[in-house]
Amino acid sequence: MTTRVGIPRALAYYSFYPQWRTYLEELGMEVVLSPPTTKEILDQGIRDTVTDACIPIKVFHGHVAALIGQVDYILIPRLVSIDGDATLCPKFLGLSDMVKTSVTDIPPLLTPRLDIRDGRFAPFKAWLQVAKILGASRRKAVLAYRRAIQVGQYYEALLASRMLPGEAIASIDKWWASLGKGWLGLSEDRSSVASAQSSTEILEDSGKQIRLAVVGYPYMIYDEYVNCGLLANLKRLGASILTPDMVPIKSRKAQAQKQPKYLFWYYSNQVMRATYYFFQEKMIDGLIHVTAFGCGPDAMVSKLLELDCRKQGRLPYLSLCLDEHTGVAGVMTRLEAFIDMLVRRKGDSL
Repeated sequence: MTTRVGIPRALAYYSFYPQWRTYLEELGMEVVLSPPTTKEILDQGIRDTVTDACIPIKVFHGHVAALIGQVDYILIPRLVSIDGDATLCPKFLGLSDMVKTSVTDIPPLLTPRLDIRDGRFAPFKAWLQVAKILGASRRKAVLAYRRAIQVGQYYEALLASRMLPGEAIASIDKWWASLGKGWLGLSEDRSSVASAQSSTEILEDSGKQIRLAVVGYPYMIYDEYVNCGLLANLKRLGASILTPDMVPIKSRKAQAQKQPKYLFWYYSNQVMRATYYFFQEKMIDGLIHVTAFGCGPDAMVSKLLELDCRKQGRLPYLSLCLDEHTGVAGVMTRLEAFIDMLVRRKGDSL
């Protein structure tokens, strides 16, 4: 019987799901993904977590609970540093420990510690331990890791070509089905990776359309339930949307020197650097920062973004703070008012 490994559709899922799935499937495992966030999942997460946890952590606990009874293991990597510089939020570091303490009747957890500061081969060694637990050979683990890295690069290129995560994953699945080789076939097609990467250098101007940057951590701007369908509603209101993942990684790194204040947290730095890229290329008419109520790192990021928007000729800025009590009507009222203001402002400048 094939071993089933569950992946919660929350937090780092939006950044790393393709490579995690590739690695596990190449080891011969069956990957089970929790369903999209629902009220039931959030409510369960609220019951399982401490009261002062932020909504992304509550949602994550709910997704873990949704996998109980369906899988033999649940993958919850301990993400420490993935760029060799900044760390992730402390709650990422202790996520597996919180889950073990808070959620009952969960299956064994796979918790590789991913910290590239321990050496360039540290992530591989961590994933090798996962393979060992799952009963896979070292040779199989080496091949799986290499293919996962290739698929991860392709996924990043698709995001930078202005796809949202759901669209990029669907594109990979479509390619997988056409080749009949699983994700391995995709990772071996170097030309498709190069093609997606080359397209990231051209981010077209939408003319009179409102160009809007929606920045924040991936699990806030891409979870449609948590953000009340934010991106879909903005598109319906006629906005052209850019997110931090749509800026190529190299372009984001090049903006690091412009940061007046280096931030300790990986995702916070990505938000700031992508925003500076939007400023530099004069790509946006306004900026929305999506943040979670009670998020410590975001308290600093939000203020820095507000000050930087003022420096850009008072670029319109909206901070959208969300928690489990956020109502769709309230969010829509703010979005509609913000878009109306941008339309009038842009109309006056034409």
